[in-house]
Amino acid sequence: MGNEKHEAHFVLDGGLVATLSLATCTLLVAGACARKQTRRELNKQLLLRQGSEHREGGTQDGREEDEEPNLVISEKLAVFIVFQATAGLLLFYFLLSKIFFTVILVLYTLISIQAIQQQSSLLLECFFVKDESKKGWLQRNVRLPVFGDCKVYQLASFALALTLSVTWSCIRLQSKWAWVLQDISGICIILTILMLLKLPNIKIACILLPLIMMYDVFFVYIQPLIFHNESVMKKVATGGDTHEILPMALIVPNFSNPDSYSMLGYGDIVLPGLLLVYAASFDEINRLTWFRSYFFLEVSSYVLGLVLTLGALALDIGGQGGQPALLYLVPCTLGTILVTSGVRGDLKNMFYSSLPTVVGKDVWPSGGNDDERLEQSGEDQSLLLAAHGED
Repeated sequence: MGNEKHEAHFVLDGGLVATLSLATCTLLVAGACARKQTRRELNKQLLLRQGSEHREGGTQDGREEDEEPNLVISEKLAVFIVFQATAGLLLFYFLLSKIFFTVILVLYTLISIQAIQQQSSLLLECFFVKDESKKGWLQRNVRLPVFGDCKVYQLASFALALTLSVTWSCIRLQSKWAWVLQDISGICIILTILMLLKLPNIKIACILLPLIMMYDVFFVYIQPLIFHNESVMKKVATGGDTHEILPMALIVPNFSNPDSYSMLGYGDIVLPGLLLVYAASFDEINRLTWFRSYFFLEVSSYVLGLVLTLGALALDIGGQGGQPALLYLVPCTLGTILVTSGVRGDLKNMFYSSLPTVVGKDVWPSGGNDDERLEQSGEDQSLLLAAHGED
């Protein structure tokens, strides 16, 4: 996290505040989506237990058949993510050139199209395709030569995604407002990752987040001291000799100097966001009110971590002109949920028991705490279904 151009004295610019606010709002949206996903999965599991799959064809509605499965993070995958991040960073550092940047740009554009299409489709479903019994023009089927059958709103979402992504890739150097398109695609990518990648419990978070924090600290603080050169992470983030910001961060022009940008990497949002999404799902399963909500507590902790990062930027710790934001975000978010759940008596359940909506009932270990919890929570899920209604 930091500015594209290093200043001799830190100035709390409006662009930096806007970048951090954008990241926080993105996580608020991710939490709301996680609660909706969890509510739908709880209702689905309850109907399956009641044998409704035989009466209603096995699904609640037509949309659930198209939902992609979650990728649950295991202990091995948590370690692999850190090794993959390290290898990717070094690969970018040694191969960063105009040609390599062009390859990254093409890959980013393709990922952006997929993410914007998915998020815009969900948005249209939320506001215009709620009632399956009342089929409007957006829900009409269209047959395409290559892609087959799709609905009008899905085709419109794809057209929007293609337009925004290709436009950004073409005007990113010429237009002063190209950063808006990059942030739109970045937010969609972050939301898509947080919808698909899930933490099953706090134990996995205690493996993944400290490891990725040490990775961040090493490449910002320690590596420049050992090898007596600039930070690998900073060079990659700012594009090195290509003089382009790598499209892996939310960026906003500084108000005082529009030629420089404040930035916050996707990893500084996604990785703490995994924990925030877990907290939102836990709140929904246990029907916690906002006063006892772990999610809002985690959002507050995330904001506190950003404030501490700003303080480190002001003090210019390490002298790199940027800071490893995860050094402050991970202790604030992970430490807060560990301490609070310990005080409330939820720590054992959070640490050892996986969320039923993440791992699914069929893969829970027989005779374990999760099976017992499901039997004990049947009445709670029935109340939840009655309170929220079926999606």
